[in-house]
Amino acid sequence: GTREEDFVKRLIIVNTHEEIMFFTNKGRVYSLKCYQLPEAGRAARGIAIVNLLALDGDEKVSAMIPVPRDIENHNVVMMTRDGFIKKTPYDEFANLRKNGLIALTLNDGDELAAVELTDGTESLLLGSRYGKAIRFSEEDIRAMGRTARGVHAMRLREGDYMIDMSVAAEGLKVLTITENAYGKLTDPEAYREQGRNGMGIKAMQLSDK
Repeated sequence: GTREEDFVKRLIIVNTHEEIMFFTNKGRVYSLKCYQLPEAGRAARGIAIVNLLALDGDEKVSAMIPVPRDIENHNVVMMTRDGFIKKTPYDEFANLRKNGLIALTLNDGDELAAVELTDGTESLLLGSRYGKAIRFSEEDIRAMGRTARGVHAMRLREGDYMIDMSVAAEGLKVLTITENAYGKLTDPEAYREQGRNGMGIKAMQLSDK
């Protein structure tokens, strides 16, 4: 059940004792154990996240990342709406306080759009609102501290903005879905790896539908 104008944005599968990192549009990060979330039935509405995290009035959760136990030598890769990307060692997010920590510094008007947990060698695939995509290795991004802004990920034309980022894992296909529920599967090889901060390539032909 959802309230009027509410909608499901993200689903994750997580074990009871795993940590979940909550990143907000304002560039802050919070943490809860899965068992700290109240359990509810399939059709239940759930509890407002502001009852569990110390969010500011206009702060919204934009990404949830389940963290496997005994994790080592991983990075947190963050992408913003205006096309910046940043890689920070996961160790810098250990022992998060209840009121959260700064995950990255944002320019005025920019927001955190997507987050991935990576092993240092991943191939990243980023997508924009106008159906453009860019793929590059996370090794093209130098590691930075929590308060850094990051570097340019993709050059955007006027009016476009970044919407999502995924790890292009070997052996898997790319599922592209539009706002109005059209979707397609594509081989990852169709998205050739290029340098960071390129123009990208067309990921989908968008129409009035």
